[in-house]
Amino acid sequence: MIQASSDFRLFRKPGAGQAGITMIEVLVAVLVLAVGLLGVAGLQSLSLKNTTTTHFAQEAQSYSDDLINRIMANNQAADTGAYADSIGASAPTPDCSAGTCSSAEMASWDLWQWNTALTTAVGAPPAAAAEVLWIATDEEYDIAITWDAARSGGTYTVPTCTAADNSAEGCYFTAYRLR
Repeated sequence: MIQASSDFRLFRKPGAGQAGITMIEVLVAVLVLAVGLLGVAGLQSLSLKNTTTTHFAQEAQSYSDDLINRIMANNQAADTGAYADSIGASAPTPDCSAGTCSSAEMASWDLWQWNTALTTAVGAPPAAAAEVLWIATDEEYDIAITWDAARSGGTYTVPTCTAADNSAEGCYFTAYRLR
């Protein structure tokens, strides 16, 4: 005769004790997925910021190269430091695109045209500003271009941008020697 046992484990199918996923397991899976998605979003944001920073630095370099090319094309004015004159907000006279100009007038026209493009062109760095200095003893032009790298708008503080201190974000510095 077979003896009755109160131990029913012998007659159960394997895995029959667990009918489904518990609520805690679901919550842990959702939490892991959320943390992963937040990490991906953070990387995307950082990538976008770095791409934008690089783009504006390349634009500043392009504008600096443009001014250097204008200086090289007008040696007579370049030798006197004419490209370090103040950059006017309005177009200088005469209009050098329509007629003949002296080398000094062409330097003023070049500076105005260059600065207008730097500050208003599509894709130009935000709140861009430039300073062009003439170092007569070295026959050198120092070109400093700054912009609002953080895109902070009204709270923007212009970074230091000189030969000695040009590592700030939103600063591009170039020195060009004539000889």
